[in-house]
Amino acid sequence: MSLRPHTTRGGTFLAVVAALFTVVVAILISSPRPLATIAVFLSGPWSNRFALGNFLSRAALLCITGAGVVIAFRAGTFNLGGEGQTYLGALVASVVITGVNPVVYRGFVPVFLAVAAAVGAGALLAGLSGWLRHRTGADELITSFLLSAAAIPVVDYLISGPLKDPGSNLLATPMIPEAFRLTRILPPSALNITFIWALLVVLVLWFLLNWTLFGYELRITGYNRDLARFSGIPLGIYTTVPMALSGALHGLAGAALVLGVHHRSIQGFSGGLGWNGIAVALIARNSPALVIPAALFFALLDAGSRAAVVHSQATWELGSLIQGVVFLFVTARLLRTATGRAA
Repeated sequence: MSLRPHTTRGGTFLAVVAALFTVVVAILISSPRPLATIAVFLSGPWSNRFALGNFLSRAALLCITGAGVVIAFRAGTFNLGGEGQTYLGALVASVVITGVNPVVYRGFVPVFLAVAAAVGAGALLAGLSGWLRHRTGADELITSFLLSAAAIPVVDYLISGPLKDPGSNLLATPMIPEAFRLTRILPPSALNITFIWALLVVLVLWFLLNWTLFGYELRITGYNRDLARFSGIPLGIYTTVPMALSGALHGLAGAALVLGVHHRSIQGFSGGLGWNGIAVALIARNSPALVIPAALFFALLDAGSRAAVVHSQATWELGSLIQGVVFLFVTARLLRTATGRAA
């Protein structure tokens, strides 16, 4: 039996509605001005050009990490190391791009090299977990998490130590040259052409899963590994490659953070992209076609909570509470469905 996460459309909708209701109740209980907080929570992401751009920028990054989780889940594997893969990809992109002389090298090539290096770093970190499962039987859920947990403090050390910008008070690498920064779409917001990257990632993933032999065999492996084995499908490939592709997309999100948003690697700046990508994939029911609306929904919750904190004196924990509640309800529905199928 496959352990691939799956939820029904109605179940996911009810989980989201229940989560929103719980959030409203939490605001009513905890906020000194509950009605104003709810109003800001609902309208904040749309209130101005800056807020709208930042909301869409976050949604684009969540699309990429959510797509990374989807491809692992559809193969029947679990990537819990997305946070470390994103963080490592961001640092690798920073190192590559700051090592390029903007006077000698211009245009697309340095950006391509930085993105390729970030994608490769994420793929290597996640693909190692898939390979370990195939070769040794080690649970990739555990190994991906442990490898990520080991990578994060190493990246923290490099950012705050050998790679730190000596001219900055931040724990951060040097700023990348302006010539290598991604084009902004809605300045002064953070929205940039990563939004186009996200759309292309989702489109390619949808085509790969539904219209290629690789996608067909990957889905068969995810549904039933025993059936795949008896059908002659090489399980090693469909264990290692989907994990590597998942890590590659997380590395791509890390590169987008550096090249398009922060223009440097800052200690702890991945902001839960890897973990939130799991929630996006669960809300999307592991369907590439639903990743975009799921990412928009999750980014809307995040942007609304930030606006409520800034404008209506809500607690800083509101954002974490909202994300946690959504994740709890969606995951609870997932576990209920899996238990029912097992019975």
